[in-house]
Amino acid sequence: MKILILHQAPFKKMRYDHVIDHQQHQVTYIGLAKHLSDLPEALRYQKIVLPPAAEKNLVSEVLARVSPSDDYSSLLALSEYGILEACHIRAELGLAGPSYEQIEVVRDKVKMKQRIAARGTLRYPRFIDAPEQVIQGGWRGKTISKPRDGASSQGITLHESFAAAVEYVEDKTGWNNYELEEFIDAPLYHFDGVVIAGEVQHLLASRYINSPLKYLAGVPVGSFQVVLNDTFRRFIDEVIAALGIVRGCFHIEAFYDGETCIFLEAANRLGGARIVETHRSRTGVHLPSVEISDYLALPLPRQQPASTHYFGFLLYPAHHSLDAQMLNIPEGILSSPHLVSFQRTGAQADILTYNEDLLPLSLIARAETPHQLQLFLQRCLTEISTH
Repeated sequence: MKILILHQAPFKKMRYDHVIDHQQHQVTYIGLAKHLSDLPEALRYQKIVLPPAAEKNLVSEVLARVSPSDDYSSLLALSEYGILEACHIRAELGLAGPSYEQIEVVRDKVKMKQRIAARGTLRYPRFIDAPEQVIQGGWRGKTISKPRDGASSQGITLHESFAAAVEYVEDKTGWNNYELEEFIDAPLYHFDGVVIAGEVQHLLASRYINSPLKYLAGVPVGSFQVVLNDTFRRFIDEVIAALGIVRGCFHIEAFYDGETCIFLEAANRLGGARIVETHRSRTGVHLPSVEISDYLALPLPRQQPASTHYFGFLLYPAHHSLDAQMLNIPEGILSSPHLVSFQRTGAQADILTYNEDLLPLSLIARAETPHQLQLFLQRCLTEISTH
């Protein structure tokens, strides 16, 4: 099989080699130099380095270097930032895959909420996406403005009122590709798993500590796995059906008030941050391998044993400078049986990222119960300090 891989997410998370025998198959990785730099030298493959212009013109830059005559069998694109573009590339190369319309539903935050609304049984935040809707009136209280196709919370702004949000969009961003959304004051959760032949598999539920929005403002963020109850299972089944997700990994975010889930947004791809690792630690399942195996119809490698422990993580942001101060981890945390691993890089990146290799500090923890895990992670947030 001749496989083209649009390589953007870190190789150590994707581990294409768990499923794809690089000796048996012809594998070509295509991407920016900064992404291709993490490919293991020991593997057999070809690589195509894209110029910096590909950051904004990915489709045209890829198609300038590959063509139907290359006879690729499949194109893999598993990153948030390439799945829509991959639809155009596959069409030009004559390769099978999800349509642009299918993927757009799980990239466009307005279209996904319209699908959720059409379901008729799911709760979601009120929203508007056009100036003519303002005259119909909005809602009281805090309001979010966000890009319709944004990722990693980029471009999201919290406003104290609906009127302030309208003023911001009309003065600063314009309505093109922007929406306003009702702020929901309830704990935020994320749900991760994979869909095979329309069936949800390997589902886990996790609760955020802080939130991606607070992380954008420079506050550490994390999450911890919780008990998967029937409310969560029914909610995810309905969301998957409403959005028409029939295969591939998913990352769905929702508020939960203790009784009902309130849909926030969904993605038909892997969750970021340390979700791949913590998911595998609990279930034994490497989600990217399940997805790659399904797409390429290749055998799934043996999974690791599952654990009875619950796992979580914390990320300390790099896009808000620490003024060259070092994060101090107290000995009591370092020696705690709850701490699985930590990674300190001293990074001073000036971009918003959830990649632990570019962050000053990230850690993974575990406990026998979600409550114990939550307490330990909160303790980390309190005791880990700068000096």
